[in-house]
Amino acid sequence: MRYTLVAVLAFVLAGCDEHNEVVNPGTVSRPLGADLYPGQSIRIPQLGLTATFDSVTSDSRCPLGAACFWQGDGATRFSIIRDPGPAVTCTLHTTLTPRFIEVGGLLLELKELQPYPKIGNFINPRAYVAVLEMNRAGTR
Repeated sequence: MRYTLVAVLAFVLAGCDEHNEVVNPGTVSRPLGADLYPGQSIRIPQLGLTATFDSVTSDSRCPLGAACFWQGDGATRFSIIRDPGPAVTCTLHTTLTPRFIEVGGLLLELKELQPYPKIGNFINPRAYVAVLEMNRAGTR
């Protein structure tokens, strides 16, 4: 079953254009993942949903090589459109809450924000990647 999920994801992602991935959550019984750069979207046509990773609004994660009293947090802004209807914006976090949002039968969770900061390294805002996990609502 694991190889089936990988094959389905590879097929889905191979057919996507640069800015819009299309996912069919009904084709697999396990969570689906997606890696989005700022400005990229993922579309779930069966649910009439499009989620767009807008930006990283703050990144206070403790850099590698630093001694910190707190692990910090990465905050990401998403716009979610459910057809028909207006866009809903939300902020998902790496450490704080909320880490996920439930909308239209879908649970969208921020699993990770890449790259992880390092002392002395600047992260270009366009280089961030939001690692998401999507699942049917009610499975958490």
